[in-house]
Amino acid sequence: MSTLELIGLAVMAGVCGLTWFRGGPLEKRVALAVSTAWIGSTVVDMDWWTGVQWGILVIDVALATWLTLLAAGSRRRWPAVAAAGAILLVITHVAFLISAEMRQAGFFTAYYIWSYLVLGAVLWGGVTATRPSPA
Repeated sequence: MSTLELIGLAVMAGVCGLTWFRGGPLEKRVALAVSTAWIGSTVVDMDWWTGVQWGILVIDVALATWLTLLAAGSRRRWPAVAAAGAILLVITHVAFLISAEMRQAGFFTAYYIWSYLVLGAVLWGGVTATRPSPA
């Protein structure tokens, strides 16, 4: 596992952990989904192959679809930002499929930028969540 992957996992764990602790039911579901997708993407990452990351693409399509449906039914803005970031992740895969000149380093640079957009939205959701006051 690369240093970049370890840093990403640590940031994801911090953001999703804080969101799980601080957020309500919606934020907890999204934190769980994002952390599961992030860990799953790390597991199926094919370091030895320079082609399309098919396993990660499947995970990202599933996450983008779920976040988009969630955002469509939410009055809050952060789910839409998270969905947009996930859609951009999928578009990055499509760009790599279309352009053989795109190098793996370029793919993962764009991929991490959009991944951190998703994490930023999740963090925003966790920090701004309204929680019932203790009685």
